Amino acid sequence: MNRLDSLRQTGAIRLDVEEATALEAALQGVPGEAWLFGSRVDPRRRGGDVDVLLLTDQPGFETSQAVATRFFARCEERIDVIVFNPARLNDEQQAFLQHIKRVRLA
Repeated sequence: MNRLDSLRQTGAIRLDVEEATALEAALQGVPGEAWLFGSRVDPRRRGGDVDVLLLTDQPGFETSQAVATRFFARCEERIDVIVFNPARLNDEQQAFLQHIKRVRLA
């Protein structure tokens, strides 16, 4: 069992099998940390897009677009991908990280 399946089965994240498989494929080869946040980490909520935060030194726009495109090719669910460089976090990014509930994917 992979990490996303384990998180899904324990109720830590709200993704169905198709979404988890698509997300795992979309994140393949992306260095750094991947986190799920937003409504998909709250078991009391329903629906909502898939919000992913990547902490990587890779180019933000290109990385975000690549992950979103690979995800959508397998699953026609809405996805938002935010990319922060962990070595260059500004005050707003640090505040954002401190105030969101998130679950580490990779």
